Amino acid sequence: MSNQLNLEVVTPHRTVLVEDVDSVTLPGIEGELGILPEHIPLLTTLDTGIVSYSSSGKTQAIAVHWGYAQVEGNSVSVLAELAETAAEIDLQRAKDAENKAKETLVSGDPATDWKAEESRQNKYESKLKRSIVRQAVAQSH
Repeated sequence: MSNQLNLEVVTPHRTVLVEDVDSVTLPGIEGELGILPEHIPLLTTLDTGIVSYSSSGKTQAIAVHWGYAQVEGNSVSVLAELAETAAEIDLQRAKDAENKAKETLVSGDPATDWKAEESRQNKYESKLKRSIVRQAVAQSH
């Protein structure tokens, strides 16, 4: 019985991480999922959030923005639309994006068709969530 997991995080454009780790926490659509060695097989959808992993007592994080995760044996594969390590995140840009998203959400246009307004709200709520996740990962570094 192995006491480590092989974690692989990939996007359509690159491989972000391939590493043996002790545990992984995934941002599932319904909440966080903790994965330890010998976890039962699992396939799940991921929300925008933080993939955290620990190795040798040190925890690290990667921001992911929607995707899938598959756990099979001692292998965890994360297929994300976008994934960013703490070193890749521009903290000031993430703060600016948060402020812009908040301003846009507050300044709704009452004259707009309700479906268009709902679509706009969803878009900027998603942008707000991404900016908050990016800041959390950048500050954890």
